[in-house]
Amino acid sequence: MPAIQGSQLAQTAKMLFKAKAIRLPLNFQGLPPQAPFGAQDQKAPNAAALFMAASTLRYHVDTANSISKNVEDLIDACSSAVGNAFSQFQSAAKFAGVLINGPVGTAFPGTLVAPPVMSGPSIFSQVNVGGKQPTFIQYARSITFAIGTAFEAWRIGYLVTLPFPGGAVCSVTMPPSPNVPVPVAAGASPGDAMMTAGALKGLMVANHGMLGNHALDIFDAMAQAFSMLFLQWKGTTMITNVMGAGGAAPPPPAPPAPVVAAVGNGGMLS
Repeated sequence: MPAIQGSQLAQTAKMLFKAKAIRLPLNFQGLPPQAPFGAQDQKAPNAAALFMAASTLRYHVDTANSISKNVEDLIDACSSAVGNAFSQFQSAAKFAGVLINGPVGTAFPGTLVAPPVMSGPSIFSQVNVGGKQPTFIQYARSITFAIGTAFEAWRIGYLVTLPFPGGAVCSVTMPPSPNVPVPVAAGASPGDAMMTAGALKGLMVANHGMLGNHALDIFDAMAQAFSMLFLQWKGTTMITNVMGAGGAAPPPPAPPAPVVAAVGNGGMLS
């Protein structure tokens, strides 16, 4: 499967946020019947806005639209940065030092390697913060650092068993041969616990400090969206072309037998 796309992440997060049906201003009780507002003071609400206007009063509609735009910009910027970083990770990821005994290879924690492009600081560096307010930058940092922290914990702890038929019957050593493709979801990591929506949201909150009016809703939408897409990515992305070779097998005249301590390297996530 292709890497998680920024546009896909943004669309999912916005859908989840909009589903909360948050009305602005909060706790609005309605206008008194004698309120001196005419037709010129009314405006049709924007059905696509992330926030719902509390009334058709132009001031309420414009406020809901303005705050919606600010949150959309934040979601778009963070999602684009995460998508770019994830694509770079997937393009560069490989396995190093998979231990192969017979037809089974074990990729222990630490064998899934890649440049640190999905670390929090690296993701945040790709957020376009030019001309943005400090509050925007603080939110972006909280979101990207949380995703980066959780993802790196998952990557470092990832363990998976890979089939290597070429190691089942060998003479002297294992000739170069690839693994049978398996989905990323075939493996597991202690970091999986950090990739749940609740854990990601908790990391965002911990990174942020004092919370603004809609911080929890923003973090919840981003955390749910990334967690959902990450699970989908694991289930549909295959580990392929890890090449196993070497090790020791009985030399002639002994009959061929399973290899011992061969090593697998390379491969890709596709």
